[in-house]
Amino acid sequence: MILWVVLHCVSAIPLQPLRIDARRVVVAGCSHAADFSHQFHVAFSGTVTGACIFSGQPYTCAVTRFAHDALVRQTPQSSVPRCAACPANKTLAYDHCKNHPQWVDVNALPAPPAGSQQPCAGGCDPAANPMNASVFLFRPTHDRCYLPGAVENVAAWYGKHLADPAATVRFVNDQPFPHCLPTNSTPFYNTTVPSMYDGPGECLRWTVPGLRTAKPMDRRNLYVFDQREFIASLRLNGTGVAPYGAVYIPEACSTGGSAPSCPLLILPNGCKGAGDDAGALFSGSDDAFAAYAEGSDMVVLKPCVGGFVDAERFPNSAEVQRGLLDVYGQLSDDYATQTAPHMSFVGAAVKRLMGL
Repeated sequence: MILWVVLHCVSAIPLQPLRIDARRVVVAGCSHAADFSHQFHVAFSGTVTGACIFSGQPYTCAVTRFAHDALVRQTPQSSVPRCAACPANKTLAYDHCKNHPQWVDVNALPAPPAGSQQPCAGGCDPAANPMNASVFLFRPTHDRCYLPGAVENVAAWYGKHLADPAATVRFVNDQPFPHCLPTNSTPFYNTTVPSMYDGPGECLRWTVPGLRTAKPMDRRNLYVFDQREFIASLRLNGTGVAPYGAVYIPEACSTGGSAPSCPLLILPNGCKGAGDDAGALFSGSDDAFAAYAEGSDMVVLKPCVGGFVDAERFPNSAEVQRGLLDVYGQLSDDYATQTAPHMSFVGAAVKRLMGL
């Protein structure tokens, strides 16, 4: 195994296996990254043991038609190109689950897919149903992107499919923020004073057993890793997967066979325009998560999208072209499964780190 500690002199390094504690693998995100984190948790529920959803919509909700949906004309520019239950030349209103959560029937949404139903090259992660996981949900009171009821529908979905939702789901919906993933320095809505609300800490304390106190992150433990090998091996050219991602590895987790078994936090997100600049790839709330990683010997993986999108192949990919993860089926019908472009790429990176 190549030791990470000798790779600081290289601008972008290949992702290498580490000793990851398979009992503590958490995915987290806000907004489109929350939508993606939720669908990634569902599809990879045999691997992911916890999820933090800061303003997200329910699994496959974006492409599911409900009885009261108002349909719109399907065009080459439609942001929701997939709607199996829609009449010809019609599709769903963009963000109907976020803007009209009262239309959503959670009982009409699918259950977690079984591993045997997801044929993957090299084998699928066996999904768990009912799911065994800890879930932290957050919707601020002044969120104008995910209206009241949107995240409640995510809670209701988990309530149907977790083994013990009463004990494993925490839903915070009383904090007066606008749409955001708040950290200690984030002011409440219409104020300028730091709130001292620790969103990353609240998330991790719920989902990562044995979490310790945060410490200042050490930027020497931040690496840029080369994602182009995944683009090549999974044939993902033109799907928006960025050439580089970031990974934070505390020194205790990087010392080969003598390293402890470290938890893993996955932060999939858009990194459009970041190139191989570590500071641009990993910033904002990432730093707050890394402080807990430093204090608890936890690895943080940030797989990035925001790369080249082939608009001729994917004409209905406006959000992916903006640098967002695919949570609308803009790249494929199977966008929420392990075989989808963005899902397969993040899954491959996670499995590489875990040595699977």
